[in-house]
Amino acid sequence: MSLTNRDTKTCAFKAVRVMSRVPLEHFLPGTPRLHYLEWNPAGAPTIVLLHGGSANGWWWQAVADQIGPRPRLLALDQRGHGDSDWVAPPAYAPADYVADLHRLVGALALRAPIIVGHSQGGINALAYAGTHRDVARAVVAIDSPLRSSPQRDRFLKRLRSLPTVVYADLATAQARFRLMPDEGQVAGAILAEIATRSVRPVSGGYTLKFDRESFWGRDGIDVLKVVAMIEVPVLLVRAEHSRLMSAQALNEAVASNPLVRTQVIPAAYHHVLLEQPAAVAELIRGLISEFA
Repeated sequence: MSLTNRDTKTCAFKAVRVMSRVPLEHFLPGTPRLHYLEWNPAGAPTIVLLHGGSANGWWWQAVADQIGPRPRLLALDQRGHGDSDWVAPPAYAPADYVADLHRLVGALALRAPIIVGHSQGGINALAYAGTHRDVARAVVAIDSPLRSSPQRDRFLKRLRSLPTVVYADLATAQARFRLMPDEGQVAGAILAEIATRSVRPVSGGYTLKFDRESFWGRDGIDVLKVVAMIEVPVLLVRAEHSRLMSAQALNEAVASNPLVRTQVIPAAYHHVLLEQPAAVAELIRGLISEFA
């Protein structure tokens, strides 16, 4: 996830373009209206990519650049994020995200997609596979919390209560942009691109492209219980230095379901898709070779 409220640090982003494969942009009509990105429309198989909390589909760009031309990639801006609609009254439980994903799968007539989610997106991917058991070919959760805690729930509620900040101009919004947790070594050009794609113009300047109500205070499901019920192959990927996906929870998930496998990305922190996009791309290419 990302926030720009931490003003104790400053940095200057240059206007650097790092994209080598510019995706198509689409809107899925309906309520809420959903925005998504598409790379290689004629490719196969189809990989659906789900971002984490406060992020958007553009966070997958660096991974898409590394994967190659074979698969069709669809990166959804989940409700309340990116250029998809915000929802009032707020409805940001996993079941709501699952409904949106199922609408996308149906509208595009996707057949046996592989669904890959990072952080909160991984929870949503697992929830989808647990609810629609015969749709996905396989599901991947990358550094997603498999077990929450009262402390984490309180933290999410506190994030929701923070004021919305409007920055005077794009350069200021870029300079104040921070990842949360702010850790790992993300290339400056990638961070600059993400900063640009994560803010939008509003009256008086620029603000973040996500609804703070999406920090609703808990995951809404027992993730490990859902994992135990899934009937398609599951890959749980942990960043080596993760503070969200514990090794103990991974072991419990494996013990609960013979279809579950785990993988660790060495020397990685939570934002592994930004920090090590080549490693994430290699992981996805492996899934394609195995399941396509």
